[in-house]
Amino acid sequence: MSSYISSELIELNGFQPLQISEGITLPKKIQYACGLNVLDEWLNVDFFDDALIWNFGHIGGVPKSVAEGVYKLNLLERHPFPDNYFDYAFCEDFIEHIHQKDAIFFLSEVLRTLKPGGVLRLSTPGLHGVMSLHFNRPDLNSVIENQDAAYTRWGHVHFFSHESLRTMALYLGFRKYRQRSYGKSWHKKLKNLETRAEQANYKINIYAELTK
Repeated sequence: MSSYISSELIELNGFQPLQISEGITLPKKIQYACGLNVLDEWLNVDFFDDALIWNFGHIGGVPKSVAEGVYKLNLLERHPFPDNYFDYAFCEDFIEHIHQKDAIFFLSEVLRTLKPGGVLRLSTPGLHGVMSLHFNRPDLNSVIENQDAAYTRWGHVHFFSHESLRTMALYLGFRKYRQRSYGKSWHKKLKNLETRAEQANYKINIYAELTK
């Protein structure tokens, strides 16, 4: 059952998300593909794709926090932000939904728009965790059954390991790649941002901070 009450919801019919335009004041922190998780004092952006619209229908409308605090943005196109702008960036459970070539593009745009010394914190289901949980029995029926649980059901298309994500980040130009754990960071602004503790408990997700 939804935790939202009717006074906190806006009817989906006719709803139009906020658009980024010239002249708006941009925070120095950005959250990519935020979904329903709206962070105060951050620029929250999302594509408002079918998965998010499904959530709106499921809870009976658009939460006011989303309607008033999330901007529509296609992360697979050039981002409408200046070079060297953001101090911090955060992205939870997004890059597993896009193909590897698209992840390269996305990370290159994050790098461009971070200021020197800026940090991107990433959380995503890791390949080792997915294999351990879903593909730990070498028989065909098990593999076929778990393709749905690991991929199809959630729209997942690619899982990174720390090794592959580090390789991509460093080749693109990030100076540092540091492995992290759920909610833990040396940066105060990046602590306790994740919302999916169950993925940490099952050791599915990997957490990393990429420094420009």
